[in-house]
Amino acid sequence: MLREGFNSSKLVVALKRYIEARFTTGDWRELGHLTGTLGIIESNPRLLRSLEWGDPDYAGCVIEVLPLILKRAEGSANAVVEAVKLEPWLEANEPALYAELFTGETVPLDDVVEASSLLNVGELEAHVNRIRSTIYDDPALAVGSAKELLETVLKTILGEFGERSTGDIQDLLKRVQKKLKLDPSSAAGRPGAEVVRRTLSNLGQIVVGVAEVRNLYGTGHGRSRAVELEPAHAKLVVNAAVTVATFLIDAFKASNWSYKNPRRKRLPPS
Repeated sequence: MLREGFNSSKLVVALKRYIEARFTTGDWRELGHLTGTLGIIESNPRLLRSLEWGDPDYAGCVIEVLPLILKRAEGSANAVVEAVKLEPWLEANEPALYAELFTGETVPLDDVVEASSLLNVGELEAHVNRIRSTIYDDPALAVGSAKELLETVLKTILGEFGERSTGDIQDLLKRVQKKLKLDPSSAAGRPGAEVVRRTLSNLGQIVVGVAEVRNLYGTGHGRSRAVELEPAHAKLVVNAAVTVATFLIDAFKASNWSYKNPRRKRLPPS
């Protein structure tokens, strides 16, 4: 079942790639019978002929016919998807398209995009776009971008408080936690203080872990990769970095500091 709000253009591309890889003339006619679109398929003067003869215009014919089939299909686009059994093939062969069409965003990046306007830092959105475009094709680059996104958030928040953003990423986190009253010692006296203290302490471990994985597998430092990082592991690291970054942005918003100081002088990240 296609996810709600799927991109119809991406569905056409996904179906085209599947059909080019798998379809015979009989498959086309079967699809037509199952979806009530046989007339559309057989009325195209080149579609089946170009397939049978291996002509170079076959891909163009497929792109021409698919939108008409999806528009006319009995039971909507899901009828076409189910008729050709697209989902399992797409998951195995085109994971990025599979994620967009069937499971939605693989990494929760929308909050960070929204925050880029609040913090007035266009670089955040650039990091997000790199993560989205590389999480499957270049996991190492996605991990590197996730670490840079987290570092940008930390430096930006410190800049909002008028502090220069020097130091490694762990030091940046400790200073941000103090500014936002999120350091582990701030949990004293709260209900469930020990649980809160451990949770806040774990932020540091996540940040260090992201930085270490980036150094081992990600981009940066001119390293030459001998071992590739699997997309599943890259998603784990990226999700951890994005979760921490989103939490810090939300905490910054909750502090209302930027609204209480509308004429503050921001210092650029160093």
